[in-house]
Amino acid sequence: MKKLLSTLLLALTTIAGWAQKEVVWENPSAFTGSGNIEFDITKMELKETETVMHFRVKFIPNYWIRFAKESFLKTPDGKEYAVVSGKKTSEAESDVELDSLFWMPESGLADLVLHFKPVPTDTRELDFIEGYDEGAFRIFNICDAKTKKEPERPAEWKDVKYAKDETLPEAKIEKGVAKVKVKVMGYKPAMGMDLHVGNFRQLGAREGFDKSFPLADDGTATAEIPLRTARMVTVDVAGVASAPIVIAPGQEIALLMSIAEGVKRPLAMKGFLAKTNMDLGEGLEKLSQGDAKAHRYESLSQCDTPEKRMAWLKDEFDKRIASAKASGYTTAAKDLLCMEAEGDFVEWTRFFGPYYTNLMMETGQVRITSQKDYSNLLWANDSLLVLSEAEIPYSYRYLGTPTSPCSDSFWAMPLSQLDKDFSARSPWLSELQTVYNMFRIDEKEWDGLLAQMKFDDCKNVIVEYQQEQERLAQELAAKESVFYKKYDDVAPENILQTILNKYKGKAVLIDIWATWCGPCRAGHKAMAPMKEQMKGQNVQFVYITSPSSPMSTWQEMIKEIDGDHYYLTPEQYSYILAKYESSGIPTYAVYNTKGEQTYKVIGFPGNEEIRKRLEEAMK
Repeated sequence: MKKLLSTLLLALTTIAGWAQKEVVWENPSAFTGSGNIEFDITKMELKETETVMHFRVKFIPNYWIRFAKESFLKTPDGKEYAVVSGKKTSEAESDVELDSLFWMPESGLADLVLHFKPVPTDTRELDFIEGYDEGAFRIFNICDAKTKKEPERPAEWKDVKYAKDETLPEAKIEKGVAKVKVKVMGYKPAMGMDLHVGNFRQLGAREGFDKSFPLADDGTATAEIPLRTARMVTVDVAGVASAPIVIAPGQEIALLMSIAEGVKRPLAMKGFLAKTNMDLGEGLEKLSQGDAKAHRYESLSQCDTPEKRMAWLKDEFDKRIASAKASGYTTAAKDLLCMEAEGDFVEWTRFFGPYYTNLMMETGQVRITSQKDYSNLLWANDSLLVLSEAEIPYSYRYLGTPTSPCSDSFWAMPLSQLDKDFSARSPWLSELQTVYNMFRIDEKEWDGLLAQMKFDDCKNVIVEYQQEQERLAQELAAKESVFYKKYDDVAPENILQTILNKYKGKAVLIDIWATWCGPCRAGHKAMAPMKEQMKGQNVQFVYITSPSSPMSTWQEMIKEIDGDHYYLTPEQYSYILAKYESSGIPTYAVYNTKGEQTYKVIGFPGNEEIRKRLEEAMK
């Protein structure tokens, strides 16, 4: 009998052991980071013979994705388990051939599967790594949602104390540096993330501020932002958390974020206006939620006259202001939310057509598949609320206060449509707005503008900008490969030939670009290895831009772009684009050693094509 019981127990133990050799995580938890491709893991199967990852991809219909054959799973001990195949396991899934293009179906959804060499079945966490290049799929912290553990807060963040109330600083112009620090819990160096600060333009700058600061291996980063006034900015770590916050010269704020939390607001803040910035993020987040947008669309769609639409908008934004005032937020956060409401009301009444069109798209009321569809819808909506200047009710109850420059809405105010007594009520704020918008005025008229201004601190912003531009111009004049306004007196119809005459006997690549053009910058980066390989050959790379590229930004960018650089007048730049019959940038043109144009293309065609055309031109 005892022998029989022992045999049964052994058999049961063996069966249990076999049962544990396959582990399944249904809808596992994972951090997919940022990107325009939605990648949801639906199931992980950890078997003795293989590990299988089932996932759903959502992407643009009829566009391709690709999975590299070098992809692997990585366990916490650093071991890697290579991908084997992309063979489907059911009729609901599609086959994927590694290193080949997979074209998304018309639905924009695809259920796929990848098979890997077997990881140990007792593994608690995995990372999927396709590669470390930009654009590669990387999914971290894949684990059974049932056993997932949240990372523990660092000791210094466990008991954060907030002020009971805070008020906004009154606006003033003072030079200083604002510091933004971030700590990301659960961060891994392989994630390769940045702290990004942007969504604003500095006083006295032509371009918006848009900079990234790499996270250190411990998930920390510090951004230093030169400022002249307190400003609302956006800070984010892509795929982790994003927040609108107010920063100020000489002030510091720290934010705690977490990988495990997904795309949400920061968990905590310390430092300058910490409680206000926490409240502000919560208050603005409520406005961007789907139910709030659905309510706005449903209400506006039932208004059948411009008068009813206008009445609804006024009532809606009055309710927003009342709600902000009744909240438990700090005085500063309430003021900012009221300013944002007032700013939104101004934008909606001035540009109802575009705002309503975007609302229809965001709430899924229409599906736009082409620019023509968007233009037709915009044209139809433009007539739904048309107000004359006299009919647009601007009062600036909140945006005309001494603290209003802390709000992003203050800087978007329409100067030409300010209520008549704004300058009398707020002369310094009015002049501050003029300085901010000085780049809309021809630089030749700046001296006249300065003569009319009353406040020295505002005048100094323009004067300092002029002095810095002069310094940069002198610095550029000393560079042999940089031609900053050296050919301004050349007629537009002669400028291209004037440039080409410098390179007689050489093949030439003309690259027409601008600092604000993303595809242009991507082309520069992609061509760098090819240019290095072609060094010493009979070819010259020539880069052409215009004043649409701020000079200070241009002179920084060209330090990393090997070649000759020309900063032409708008007329010269436009003439060359017209000669090439170009509708956009980047535009590339190749000339042979005889000075004859042999090739032209709009958009970067790839290194192989560029190299082939240049080699032909050198013959």
